Amino acid sequence: MTPTDFLSSRFHYTFGVHEPTLTVQPGAMLRVTCPDCDNVMADGSELTQEQRHVDAPDSVQGNPLAGPIHIEGAEPGDTLAVTIDSIELDRDWGITLLAPGHGVVPDELLIPKRDGDSQDSPAVVPRHMYRWHIDTQAGTATMTNPLGGHPASVPLNPFVGSIGVCPADGQSVSSLYSGSFGGNMDLPMIRSGATVFLPVCRDGALLMMGDIHAAQGHGEIIGGGIETSGKIGCTIKVIKQFPLAGCGVCDGQVISAISTHDELRRSIQQACAGLVDWLARTGNLDRFDLYNLISQMVTITVGNLNEKPYPTAASVQINQLPTTIQEGIYRWNR
Repeated sequence: MTPTDFLSSRFHYTFGVHEPTLTVQPGAMLRVTCPDCDNVMADGSELTQEQRHVDAPDSVQGNPLAGPIHIEGAEPGDTLAVTIDSIELDRDWGITLLAPGHGVVPDELLIPKRDGDSQDSPAVVPRHMYRWHIDTQAGTATMTNPLGGHPASVPLNPFVGSIGVCPADGQSVSSLYSGSFGGNMDLPMIRSGATVFLPVCRDGALLMMGDIHAAQGHGEIIGGGIETSGKIGCTIKVIKQFPLAGCGVCDGQVISAISTHDELRRSIQQACAGLVDWLARTGNLDRFDLYNLISQMVTITVGNLNEKPYPTAASVQINQLPTTIQEGIYRWNR
């Protein structure tokens, strides 16, 4: 089946109750065009004002979201399963901003005091827009304007930075933030081959996505990944009456429960509890046995640390789980 190309007629900067730009049936395959986080398309042109839907004049116009996509038959209590079939990077360059106070590491830690330095002299990080050359054939991204003059490369790992549905009770949440509905999670595990599970909170779900990264480590430490544009190939399904408290990701080898909270430790607690609950319901095993089991093999991944609430994922290898759970995962993930 060939996916349907979808170029949204307008892009939003919030997850919320917006008029759908497309309506599809469960099982639909789409190829969604996404600009970069700064509203720039593959050809270098910027989104026009007519293409930008701004809720308030002072809202930040970053991380434009394609959609919403209304899925027929999706209703509260269901779970939306969005399989990322492909991520096509549609230009050969990307950007990453370095700026004072921008990112996870404070300026004073990036520029430590040396013997003889004045204690009153402030630590100032330079402002610099790094540019990257993206080579999809070689599978690398290379800095083309390093401050020190020595280019360096990293492996490509394209993923979807922002994906989510309308939040519960119809709130409007900035595309810079995340929550139980999904959002700007910036988790590199949301790559090609992964299925993202999102709780349906409103009829039609109102799926939105964007913010493609060519690569990024955990935490989005500098304040951004290798920001670029591209096309997301996805298949959209609905799992009826299988409610989730938060989001999840499964790639056939690893299953992850995702949570968010203003306190990082609480976010990890909730992600682990969500994983226990998900697996207990899937395989009908004692949840305390599962709590002990995952405690011995869980991996914690941290998403966007730049804005509260902080998204975290608790993950386990599927082949290390009891057979009854593996069979349950296969049933709802096929």
